[in-house]
Order: sequence, then C-alpha cells, then structure tokens
Amino acid sequence: MSRLHAILVGVNSYRDSSIPALRFARPDAQVLATLLGNSNLGIDTTVELLLDADATRASVMDLVGVDVPPRVSPDDTVLFYFAGHGSPELLPNLRVVSRFLICSDTTRGSLLSSAIDIEADLARLAARLPARLVLFIIDACFSGYGGGRGIAGPNLEEQRRLRRPAPQLADLALGSGVIYLAACGDDEVAGEDPILGHGVFTYHLLEQLGAPGQSGTIGLPTLYDLVFAQVHSYSSGRQNPVLWGNVKGARLPRLAQS
Repeated sequence: MSRLHAILVGVNSYRDSSIPALRFARPDAQVLATLLGNSNLGIDTTVELLLDADATRASVMDLVGVDVPPRVSPDDTVLFYFAGHGSPELLPNLRVVSRFLICSDTTRGSLLSSAIDIEADLARLAARLPARLVLFIIDACFSGYGGGRGIAGPNLEEQRRLRRPAPQLADLALGSGVIYLAACGDDEVAGEDPILGHGVFTYHLLEQLGAPGQSGTIGLPTLYDLVFAQVHSYSSGRQNPVLWGNVKGARLPRLAQS
C-alpha cells in the first residue's frame, strides 16, 4: 500500500424537512479525519472531508469519480466512508428494493435522481478508481425503520402501509478489489448513541483502528471480526455489521497517534 486516499462524508442535516436530522454522523466523519491526519501511518495519505451542506450528491460523485482517480496509482488504497441516512426504496412495478445513501440535498420523493444508489453508483465509482483496494465503509442502514440512520423511500413506505409482502433487497454486485463494510444487516437499524457520542458502529471501528499501542496494519477480516463482536455485544444482538467483497490480503493501517 503506497498511498491512502480517504474520502469521508458526514451528514447530520438535510434540506428536505421530511428527512430527520442526525446527531453524530458529522462528528463521526470529523473524528476519523482527525485520526487519519494525526496518525503516523508511514505512507502518503490524503484526506478529503465533505460535511452537511457540502455533501451533495454532485459533490460526492464528482470528488470520488472525477477529482480523485487521476491521483490514484495501482498500488494505492481508496477509503470511502459515509455516515448519514440510508434508505431502501422500491422502484415502481419492481419487486427488488434498491439501497440509497442520502445526501444533504436529497429529495425523499426523488431518491433515484438525488441520492447515491449503492448498487449502481458505487459500482461506477469503484470502476473509475485504478486502486489495488477500494473500501466502502457505510454507517447507515437500509431497513427503512426509524430510530437510527435510515429512512424508508415513499414507495416502500406505501407498500408497508398496505401490508403487502416485503420485497427483497438485491445482493451487491462488487468488482474484484472492492470491499463493502456496513454498520448492520439490511433488516437492522444502525444506531446512534449519545453515551458514546457516535454511531455505534463507527465508535467501535475507531476504537479498533485507533487502539493505543497498536501500529502497523490490520487485516480487514480481523478488523471486521473485532468490530462485529463489539457492536453485537453493545447492541444486545440488534445490530450486526456486515462485510462482503472479493479481494485478497486486504489490510488497513492502524491509526497510531504520532
């Protein structure tokens, strides 16, 4: 891993008044940016931070898909971190639910054009990044139930109101060298916790990456196992992070403080 390119997005507030504000998504991204900036990683690291009003759909897509790729070499790692609302939405006349990341300018009634589609848009972005490893870390949820970092799209909400059978979420189609690490399963809620002052998932992720006395790198499967155990325990089994993708020997630097 010769260089690390980190794009961090945190959205607490939204233009659409029907989308509830969050408390700790912005701080989650800021703390991760601080850890990356203050750590002695031993590699060239760049950190791009998009927060609240600056985290529009266009700004995220342009940064990840246009601005960053020319700086990326084949031995590099690209880390995309998103903290904010996720949303499942049922497209008209389809039985499959799409997952969306909700940007600051997203309109709840027009997710297809104003939000970031996990399956379509992230796959397009990953294909534009000539990196050895592209890692998407998402602290959002796609159950559509309240109480955490997720909202239901209007079509799915209407179907639930009519008590129709639940459609299925599609499996993610990820290319080689792409890993997706998310805060919870599709039927679970990604919680925020005022005691922790963070999203539950991000708190334990930061705890592992920034553990005192730890240096070097950590394998993604090991990191996942540690974070999964902590989040599962803290939430009494209600929140269970997920990891999937196709890559060999993927590792991240420990964020030891310099």
